[in-house]
Amino acid sequence: MEFTDVTGDQNINTFWVKNTAAWTSTSIKTMLDAFITWFGTGDGTHYYKLYMATNCSLTAVTGRDFTTQHGLSVVSQTGLPLAGTGGASAIAAGTTFAITSRTGLAGKSYRGRTYLAGVESAALATPDLGVLNSSFADAMVAAFGALPAAVAAAIATCTLVVNSQYYQPGGPNTPSVPRATAVQTPITSFGYSDLFVDFQRRRAPGHARHR
Repeated sequence: MEFTDVTGDQNINTFWVKNTAAWTSTSIKTMLDAFITWFGTGDGTHYYKLYMATNCSLTAVTGRDFTTQHGLSVVSQTGLPLAGTGGASAIAAGTTFAITSRTGLAGKSYRGRTYLAGVESAALATPDLGVLNSSFADAMVAAFGALPAAVAAAIATCTLVVNSQYYQPGGPNTPSVPRATAVQTPITSFGYSDLFVDFQRRRAPGHARHR
């Protein structure tokens, strides 16, 4: 999911979807459009768009088949751009909030995170403290909680997963090495570790071009 923020820079949220059937350009487009729909509907009450500032927009959703080296690549801009419908301003560029992807298994290979784009400034009760409102965090968890079902509803053979491409064969505090084949584990829930504002240098003004 590709967003453009108030600075004109790009923010990206990456998700992995496992398909037990072969991907086609049509099925990739179907999945991309499902993500666009989820962005604006969530669980029916809570949704990403609702809590994203109006000065940030979802501008494109892109997908690639990674089951082969030169897989299909598709872009969908159906109904886009879509601006947030939250507050008129976002928290400072370079700051964000992380939603955690959980699989029910322990270890770095079995969890992930998504750094939200365009977090509305109203999410911060006291900006100087850098702590978000629990109501905002809980609402975003509810919105993200609807995503696994949205993926499966779009294509029955698909599952939203944590995709682990590296591991530590020597255990904690040892070098990470690439896996020969990625381990893909279904996401069962979402959450957050704390309410502190998170920072991303790549989203600071002029730095968002870096992946």
